Amino acid sequence: VRYITLTHFNTNNWADSSTDAAKNNGLSLFGVEVVKEMNKLGMVVDVSHVSDKTFWDTIEVVNKPLMASHSSSWEICKHPRNMKDDMLKAVATNGGVVCVNFYPGFVGEELRVANENLENQMWAEIDDLERFAKRSPSGHFDKSAEYLEKEKQNITKRYEIIRKDIPLPTLSDVVDHIDHMVKVAGIDHVGLGSDFDGIPEGPVGLEDCTKFPSITEELMRRGYSDTDIQKILGLNTMRVMEENVGK
Repeated sequence: VRYITLTHFNTNNWADSSTDAAKNNGLSLFGVEVVKEMNKLGMVVDVSHVSDKTFWDTIEVVNKPLMASHSSSWEICKHPRNMKDDMLKAVATNGGVVCVNFYPGFVGEELRVANENLENQMWAEIDDLERFAKRSPSGHFDKSAEYLEKEKQNITKRYEIIRKDIPLPTLSDVVDHIDHMVKVAGIDHVGLGSDFDGIPEGPVGLEDCTKFPSITEELMRRGYSDTDIQKILGLNTMRVMEENVGK
């Protein structure tokens, strides 16, 4: 094992996640020991998915460059999975790398807001269904658990269909994240972290790994040098790996 992401979508017993309730106020005491041991063993510490407090606790503990393996810019798309500018600067000071995530919901702010609104509407509808079932007289409404579950599934499917009509962000939007992160953290601290092994779809023009050359083309179009493009495409990430693991 050469790197570990400290959390995923759920908070664990030693590190809080950005998408779950906090239990440890960041890193627990055991979490601090985990990070120290990872540095000792030559394992890269990955701070994607962690809460802001966990991130700052980790920055205080690590003594080697860390990685955010699949996180984009919060300033562009305000999802809790993304990283704020002060965090990007801290990673640069640490000597680490932040790898841009391609997941549309982390790339496009309009899509994020639309998804959030739909999610709220969907759960409000489900809550109304459950409240109505509880107060309806027997015989006027089937209150069985099986019926309620079926109705919930119908509501969820209907909102999934609505979501498909929301325009996805594009390859250009992904490179906007790269641009911003380079301006904030510097060219030596930005990489690619597609998350293709974990996301259901990619942005328009970046649907799968066969479209990676399109990133190179867009970076060239925006005036990046060959050397800087190579850093973004992989050299920055390789440097962080080597500084932790060794060549």
